[in-house]
Amino acid sequence: MNPNCILLYGDDQYTIKKQTDLILKSSGIFIQDIEIYDYEEDGLESAIQSAMTLPFLAEQKAVILKNCVFLTDKKNISIEESNILKQYISYVNPTTIFIMTVNSSKLDFRKGLVKYLSKNIENKQYSNKNNIDQIYDYIKSEVEKNKLTIDSLALTQFVNRIGNDSEMLEQELEKLITYALDKKHITSDMVYEIVSRDIENNIFELVNAFLEKDINKTMEIYSDLKSIKIDPIWMLNVIVNKFQEILYTKELLKSKYSREDIMKYFKASRGRVFYMIQNAKNIDYNQLVHLLEKSEKLDYQIKSGQIDKSLGLELFLLGNV
Repeated sequence: MNPNCILLYGDDQYTIKKQTDLILKSSGIFIQDIEIYDYEEDGLESAIQSAMTLPFLAEQKAVILKNCVFLTDKKNISIEESNILKQYISYVNPTTIFIMTVNSSKLDFRKGLVKYLSKNIENKQYSNKNNIDQIYDYIKSEVEKNKLTIDSLALTQFVNRIGNDSEMLEQELEKLITYALDKKHITSDMVYEIVSRDIENNIFELVNAFLEKDINKTMEIYSDLKSIKIDPIWMLNVIVNKFQEILYTKELLKSKYSREDIMKYFKASRGRVFYMIQNAKNIDYNQLVHLLEKSEKLDYQIKSGQIDKSLGLELFLLGNV
């Protein structure tokens, strides 16, 4: 096991970033000694070459290789690159902490390289689908650290409004604690007043309005989300998830699933499933696939700097991308 090579993956990018920062801090590596590469832009070899170069005026440095999509089923890596990575990992480089990250809920364990990495370096998965008990414990711990108390009803209401998005949880909890500092106790009324609604529910309403071609309502919801500084890239990812839910619902309906079966499958409320079924029946399969392809194209355009993320999402919602 190579202790200086680490793989962090999952769909919780906020926690992955926090974990990366923690690794760097615990290793005593300063910001000027960190080199960041993007696999899709820079490739693997340049990152490995950098990792093999001695740090300048420091005992250790860090090399971070982001977007390691070659570890998923989305992209393959050449045999030459695979061998270069294996060779680097086969010995412990004492002067470099090498961190790989990938935004994917799962790796492709059919690949020999993924199997090799799982056996020879530390790898950790971070998912937005956190254990609910851990979320409750974390909130209570943060509240107690600030010498506050919280109603059990307020705690439940907070979790229900935030959902399982780690970054949103951090932002809204900090806002709530700051508000309550001079009051010493957090009530459900404070949660209702201060904490934003579950953002994913807003996205669900946005998708419904978009599919119904209600441009005014679509842009109204989008403007509300922008006003509370929700990242357009995050919005786009959730919109794509909703499109995929509708696609899955179409398949479940084809397989003669009842509304109750679909509720159990998605663990969703009756009202939510009503709209999912309605959308699945009203939207053509090819149209849905087309929207997913457009979403994927927009995601690439944003990440490659071809279009501003806010403008890109607005044009997409208006049907101009």
